[in-house]
Amino acid sequence: MDEGPASQGAEAEKPYPGEAQTRLSGAWTALVVGVVVLVVILVFILQNLQSVEVHFLFLQGNLPLAVALLFAMVLGAVVVLAFGAVRILQLRMVARRARRRPAHESSPAE
Repeated sequence: MDEGPASQGAEAEKPYPGEAQTRLSGAWTALVVGVVVLVVILVFILQNLQSVEVHFLFLQGNLPLAVALLFAMVLGAVVVLAFGAVRILQLRMVARRARRRPAHESSPAE
């Protein structure tokens, strides 16, 4: 048998023991990304400390600009999560109804 460069390249591409993607390496990557995001947020807050007057519904007060923007971001995220959760529940209910239907009812009528 002729062992050409193709067969040698396939052996070279196999990961060594411990080199494959693991849960720990994924957690480490997530931790590094999280720390970078926190540093960016901290820099944003420190650069935007001027106080602004904020009015929301019947509440009003003075907050640092960065804190007010972060509150707005969190409120927006909560709204998006709420709509997403409702949509997921709708899809689960539709899937549950489809599973409960007998097979002859789910096929189109001829």
